[in-house]
Amino acid sequence: MKKKILAVLGDFYHSHDLALTAMQETVGKLEKNFGIQAELADTGVEDLKARLTPEIDLIVLYKENRINPDDENIAYWMTPELEEQITQYVSGGGSIFAWHSGIVSYEKNQRFNDMLRGYFLSHPIEREVRYSAADSNTGIAPASSFTVMDEHYLVNVNPLENSVFLAAESAEGKSVAGWAHEYGRGRVCCLTPTHRSEGMENEIMLDLLVECLRWCLKEQ
Repeated sequence: MKKKILAVLGDFYHSHDLALTAMQETVGKLEKNFGIQAELADTGVEDLKARLTPEIDLIVLYKENRINPDDENIAYWMTPELEEQITQYVSGGGSIFAWHSGIVSYEKNQRFNDMLRGYFLSHPIEREVRYSAADSNTGIAPASSFTVMDEHYLVNVNPLENSVFLAAESAEGKSVAGWAHEYGRGRVCCLTPTHRSEGMENEIMLDLLVECLRWCLKEQ
């Protein structure tokens, strides 16, 4: 039976099409390399309430919470009702992959933050960032370290023991870049890279996305 993946991608600063192409390639690799068939559905936040049902195996969130970050009065898309729906979906057995901007500007959504166990603080100007595996019990790891021009996300993370699988290092210093844990009967995976096409097209990065999705889909 095909796995069902619901993708919410793109925002003011992050390209929807770039992320969608990377996800499509990742889903293709899932089947080619592991025989895992998955159906990827692209949706907007306006349809999320209706489309996020128990039949969905995984939601991929590559979208920050702010709708209009350059305006004086900021609007946010995650309502208390959607926050409740998403956290209940995961605790009930679903999975969420909070990818790059999927951890940005959710500080006021306490239950969502508690589920992710981390959130974005800031990033310096784009620079070379080296990503390397960290010891974890998740089974998620890049095939090797890789370096790309990227936004080095600095994050506030309260990870469970042995749940950090990726570290980032640049001239800015070191930080956690990937962590994963169970939440109720579901699974949560957070990954900070990447922003640019250089990272999205990097084969090691794409294979790391495959590993994240395999874990979220409970196939490893």
